[in-house]
Amino acid sequence: MRYPAFAIILLISLILLICRLKQTAAVHLKAYFLPALTVMFLLCLIIFSDTAVKSASKGIELWLNIVFPSLFPFFVGSELLNKTGLVKTAGTLLEPVMRPIFNVPGCGSFPFAMGITSGYPIGAKITADMRGQELITKTEAERLLAFTNNSGPLFIMGAVSVGMYNMPQIGILLLLCHVLSCITVGAAFRFYKRHDKSRSKKIKPSVKSLKANTQDIRKTSLGNVGSLLGDAVKSSVQSMLAIGGFIILFSVIISLLMETGIIATLTDIIYSIASPLGADKDIIKSALCGFFEITTGANIASKSQSASLVQQLTVTSIIIGWAGLSVHSQVISIISNTDISAVPYLLGKLVQGIVSGIYTYACMKIAGHSLMRAEPAFSAPDILGCPTWQYYLGSSCKYLVISIAVLLAFTAVVRVLPPIYRKFNLNHKNL
Repeated sequence: MRYPAFAIILLISLILLICRLKQTAAVHLKAYFLPALTVMFLLCLIIFSDTAVKSASKGIELWLNIVFPSLFPFFVGSELLNKTGLVKTAGTLLEPVMRPIFNVPGCGSFPFAMGITSGYPIGAKITADMRGQELITKTEAERLLAFTNNSGPLFIMGAVSVGMYNMPQIGILLLLCHVLSCITVGAAFRFYKRHDKSRSKKIKPSVKSLKANTQDIRKTSLGNVGSLLGDAVKSSVQSMLAIGGFIILFSVIISLLMETGIIATLTDIIYSIASPLGADKDIIKSALCGFFEITTGANIASKSQSASLVQQLTVTSIIIGWAGLSVHSQVISIISNTDISAVPYLLGKLVQGIVSGIYTYACMKIAGHSLMRAEPAFSAPDILGCPTWQYYLGSSCKYLVISIAVLLAFTAVVRVLPPIYRKFNLNHKNL
């Protein structure tokens, strides 16, 4: 049930409050804006208490049953790899790959690979940890954060393509467009603050440095295994609690926005303007919901009866690339203890959403006819009787191995070709 009159009253009250603040003291506008929104939020919680409780319960269920089991092991593993020094070894090997393409050190390959294969917000967590250990500079961390925090294959190929669209065959297309858009953003952000002279310590891919890093790994891993594991678990649990809090909060917020009719009112306003351009009402609604929360927006897009499959997948791809304010709040919370600015990250996610939508639209126009036929939701290969979600969980690990193998193979090619490698070293020294 929606209450458009209540939504209009809230909007008018907010406008009057802003006008009143501008008349009294404009300098206090920012100070009173957040308290005003908080008061309105609390009033909505009181008036729509049933909706708030149900949506909070759904958020808790989502966090406990899906998010926590899938992300917690990756958090612990990334913490251990960071503390044992393996990231430094990877940086030594992959410096000739990451620096020319993304203008970040070789250790940036770790959050890049993990961000693609593990999902939100693993890439942000690893980038913040690397900045805390001073493996990268502030500028390099902002470049990394702009393209390494991505949705994982488990969500795109499992939850979206199978669970929402009932079309497993579109999962590869959405995942491919998502990865290509993140690489595009990374290549574009290599020019971000290109005149900034601060750089992380130069890593020379020599045998001596590899041996030194290997000795550091052995000392660390054999010295304080219990302490390292305990610290990794504590840090991961704290991060997961914060993520769970944001998931529950935004689950309540978006339910209240829909219950009060604010989403419906904004949808009608935008539809009246964009309808001559062929915009679909359900697609506009899904985009508005996806602005706040990725799962709700993608689910609404998949259930649109009037929009074409091209429109549905395009807006879904935009929502996945943008990720939603819920994910962004998690990322901002993670980087709050560092000096990393969130502005480049938000700009990168906006560009990634747009680019991902363009890639998806183009692919659907070229080869969309082969995807029009829907298949059973559980037509994925049944490996030893495993459920579909376990199959895709195994696929995510497979993609992690493939990503690392591709990076290593590309590194080998660069190392084998002496002229290219010497030219890179020369340019690297002149920078």
